[in-house]
Amino acid sequence: MSTQWTPEQQDAISARGGPLLVSAAAGSGKTAVLVERMAGLILNEDAPIDADRLLVVTFTKAAASEMRDRIDRRLSQELRSTPESTFLQRQKILLSRAHIGTVDSFCSELVREHFSQLGVPADFRIADPGEMEVLRAQTFSHVLDSFYEANDADFLELLDCFSAGRDDRPLVHMVQVLYDFVRSHPFPQRWLREKAAMYLADAPDETPWGRAVRIYAEEALHYCAQTTKQTLNLLQEDATLSEKCGSVFVQDLAALVEVQQALPQADWNTACELLSTISFGRMASVRGYKEDSLKIAADANRKEVKAAVQQLQKLFGYSAQECAEDFARLAPMVEKLFAIVEKFGRELDAAKAEKKLADFGDLEHWALHLLVAETPEGWRRTQTAVETAQRYDEILIDEYQDTNELQDLLFRAVSREEKNLFMVGDVKQSIYGFRQAEAGLFLARRNASVEYDRKNPQYPACITLGKNFRSRAGVTETINFLFRQLMSEGAGGLDYTDRDALYCGAQYPDSNTPDAELDILERQTEEGDTEMAELECRRIAESVLDFLQNGSVFDKGRERGGRFSDVCILLRSANQYAPLYARLLGALGIPAWADPGGGFFGTLEVRTILSFLRTIDNPLQDIPLLAVLVSPVYGFTPDELANLRIADRKHPLYIAVQKAAQSGNDRCKEFLNDLRDYRTQAAAMPANRFIDFLLQNSGYQDLVLAMDNGETRLANLHLLLEYARKYEAAGWGGLSGFIRFVDRLQEEGGDLGAAASGRETADVVRIMSIHRSKGLEFPVVILAGCGRRFHRDVGDVRLHPKLGLGVKLRDETTGCRYTTLPREAAALEQERDEMSEELRVLYVALTRAKEKLLMLCSVSNAEAKLASLAAKLEPEERLPAFLVRRASSTADWLMLCALRHPDAGRLRQVACAEHLRVLPCSEKCTFQIIRSKASAETAPEETEQPQAAAVLPDEALLAQLKRETGFIYPYAQLGRVRAKTAASDVAAAPFEKKYAAQSRPAFLGKGGLTSAERGTALHSYMQYADYAKAASDPAAELSRLQQEAFLTKEQAAAVNLDAVQKFFASPLATRILKSPHVLREYRFTIEVPAAHLDAALPPEMAREPIVVQGAVDCAFEENGALVLLDYKTDRDADESKLLERYGAQLQLYREALTQCTGLPVKECCLYAFAAGRTICAAL
Repeated sequence: MSTQWTPEQQDAISARGGPLLVSAAAGSGKTAVLVERMAGLILNEDAPIDADRLLVVTFTKAAASEMRDRIDRRLSQELRSTPESTFLQRQKILLSRAHIGTVDSFCSELVREHFSQLGVPADFRIADPGEMEVLRAQTFSHVLDSFYEANDADFLELLDCFSAGRDDRPLVHMVQVLYDFVRSHPFPQRWLREKAAMYLADAPDETPWGRAVRIYAEEALHYCAQTTKQTLNLLQEDATLSEKCGSVFVQDLAALVEVQQALPQADWNTACELLSTISFGRMASVRGYKEDSLKIAADANRKEVKAAVQQLQKLFGYSAQECAEDFARLAPMVEKLFAIVEKFGRELDAAKAEKKLADFGDLEHWALHLLVAETPEGWRRTQTAVETAQRYDEILIDEYQDTNELQDLLFRAVSREEKNLFMVGDVKQSIYGFRQAEAGLFLARRNASVEYDRKNPQYPACITLGKNFRSRAGVTETINFLFRQLMSEGAGGLDYTDRDALYCGAQYPDSNTPDAELDILERQTEEGDTEMAELECRRIAESVLDFLQNGSVFDKGRERGGRFSDVCILLRSANQYAPLYARLLGALGIPAWADPGGGFFGTLEVRTILSFLRTIDNPLQDIPLLAVLVSPVYGFTPDELANLRIADRKHPLYIAVQKAAQSGNDRCKEFLNDLRDYRTQAAAMPANRFIDFLLQNSGYQDLVLAMDNGETRLANLHLLLEYARKYEAAGWGGLSGFIRFVDRLQEEGGDLGAAASGRETADVVRIMSIHRSKGLEFPVVILAGCGRRFHRDVGDVRLHPKLGLGVKLRDETTGCRYTTLPREAAALEQERDEMSEELRVLYVALTRAKEKLLMLCSVSNAEAKLASLAAKLEPEERLPAFLVRRASSTADWLMLCALRHPDAGRLRQVACAEHLRVLPCSEKCTFQIIRSKASAETAPEETEQPQAAAVLPDEALLAQLKRETGFIYPYAQLGRVRAKTAASDVAAAPFEKKYAAQSRPAFLGKGGLTSAERGTALHSYMQYADYAKAASDPAAELSRLQQEAFLTKEQAAAVNLDAVQKFFASPLATRILKSPHVLREYRFTIEVPAAHLDAALPPEMAREPIVVQGAVDCAFEENGALVLLDYKTDRDADESKLLERYGAQLQLYREALTQCTGLPVKECCLYAFAAGRTICAAL
């Protein structure tokens, strides 16, 4: 059945002739449209485009893979209709060569194609994040040392501005942030030059900072005046309040309006004087109105107005002359900071080049260098760009709202004057500002484009896809109701109008209940994340259980009952709170899976093993040692550890453990024995092999499987193994180095990705971050944690793409630090951008819901909060951008909007705001206030109760329980014997620890072979050699084996030919050469009684069959019987020791030969190459 496209979708599919931007709302089918457009380009009858002449760029590998699969299925569908079409067959082949991938993959291909032109090594690799963190830290340490040695005054003042006399970590952090920040710009050095030049201004009004502060002041004064006017109108509702308090608000309003009108024409100094004149008189107290909602709202409004004015007075607290002096002081420091950034970049590039490493930023800049040349006016295309552009007939960019300036320039450079660009995205879902994504690029293109007219197309054009095929009408209308009020050009980047609204296009059966719900949960305290989580989890549990019992979902065209997996809980900060919610929900009987996100080093199992490794590396560290002792591996109790410390308070804990062991403490003895063994192994193994050894020998990997989410915990331990393997592969070595690597990474605030849980796909409630949920959809979405305050940066240093850098300065007289105009202006714009992004994050969260949307807002005093918010609402539909940006949490936004919903009469009643203008909404929504229960109830008065009759146990049930719980497995002793084992393991088991450290030391290079590897080489020679030829010329036979690849060059060099020659000169070799039948490397599998492997087994278990596998080095027939020969390369030539070690193995070989050949074994011999003699064992 063919897809029925909407007119707008069809336009996006078929429009040709110029650059096209598709603004695709959530759930509007943008991926399907993109795929169909690609298919249309390929299958166009008039001018088809080969599949490999399309450049399709998206931002995740998963999205690229899905897109390739979709277009492949689309071509396959066409091919089924016309299987004889060679054209379609060719396109299917070309599709495999088409570039459908991420920006990074496109850049990587381009760079590897032109590596010589760039001067980069052809075999460069992308560094792991952890590896990159350490390299950056090492490089910056070297850079900083060079500036310290220069003792430059500007550098020292810069250091003072950042560090406040403590340490240089803030400067280190700032340089690295600034380095990453400028790399998102096409020309980082130009950006640094332009921002440094801003500090050469003589007056604040000449600077972008002054203009930004003035714009903010005008907005703030307008809002303050409107809020004061609104409060005056509210006071009219109560004659007493109007009489007592009205005059104060009238005075406030007059002062605000006067300054508001005069400010635009005033110069900087006059503006400072005007704002300083605003003062607020004392408001009279009104008896009996302490708990009155109207009085509370009026007080809250005035408090907010005062705070806003005080902020303005702070912003304009410096004269133009003082600002100019600050600029003059800041200029050399900023120059120095930018010089540090540039030097750091150069040295980091050199360090990466030395190791043939690159990061994704390098790929983008190298690609840009190939395509673009910087000019004084801007940029121009290179010849490489012109040639590359000829490869692609159309460039299709998905998720365009998430691009940055550098990526956008890449697309423009590789296009044909931008005429073949097709961009699709949704600026309302641009939520990656922390990765330097620039939503303004999308908005600028949209504003520069005309609405597409299919009858008279003009370009650049924009097509809006507003029909939502994901959500029920109640969900889409609730989202529209919220964002028509919240999102504006000043808060969110665009005015949310009919053009951007969602229009329900999904078909669902009618529902008896509203599709959206807002619950206000009243908590006891203002702060306390745990209390909020507990309240919300109780409400979530109630909601989920009700959904399972009474709800249903529409799935694949039919209605079915609800499942846990239909529900997704979205959190703004999942890394911090998701595990808490999962644990609380689990306690309430709701199975939940929490998105692990990052936090690898924070997981219990990784922390424990890292403590093990740190203790093994240096046992004198008390904290790691304590962590090991209390871990499940050793299980020391707090009392036992306290006794250890009491016995020796002065020395490290390790010394106390040693003393306890010497005093007869068996547990301490066991620990010290294990530690001694581990330290021995660690000195002889690479980090990854040792960690594997530790996990197996300590039993910790078995222990974690018994914990909650055991499989995920085990996967994290395996990840640690993989990280250690990569560390070793990068050229580093040893456990100590790996521990230093991890410590340095943690010191720099870095982390590694944790393992994903397999439970995510099980029937569980999922808990994830809003960012991770982008692109996904769920039948039921619960948005939790809305009452948590927004994170606002209060640091001394501020950074903004347009306003550059702002820092505090130290007063030369008092030594106190004070803020500066650049810092305050950058902070204002940064906050504006952050609040706009928070709005877009909220939009993404709400648009994930298909059928049900539940929003949870936890507040400490519902009545006061609602009354305070209601007092800020004006008659206009759209909320003032200033008010939206000053909200303290998502809950403020949701409740502000909810107060004007037709179904929120109860909220308006509680807020004493029945007068509020009610805005239209065509769909129902549920609003309720859920109050917390009292923490304790008064206990009833004690009364004498009649003694209850004794309840006798059910004897039959009791007997059954005793019988079942007392069951002892009758074959438990057999657990000491493996059901399947190797003959060589039987011989090696008693000596395993003794000889384990003979493996390759961590410091040994690849050029040498260990003793075990040399022994293997000699065994291989004896296995593959022609004994007759080897007896006459062992060297020639060795050369043949190497040429025919039976031995490597290294193995051949390790074969001791003197020992070989001595063997073939022995009487034993003469007997072998005369034998009519010689077996070499004879492999076998037999069954033997368990008693052969464990003589201590009781008689009833001794005959249990055990499978033994192995390979006999050599056996030869002599006089109707076999002679068994096993080659040994041990250095120890002592006859008795060799027989002790290998006697059991020889007996197993003897039995195997007898069972498999039917011939008796008359002799069992060892040939010791080190001693050059034959050793025979007694039969």
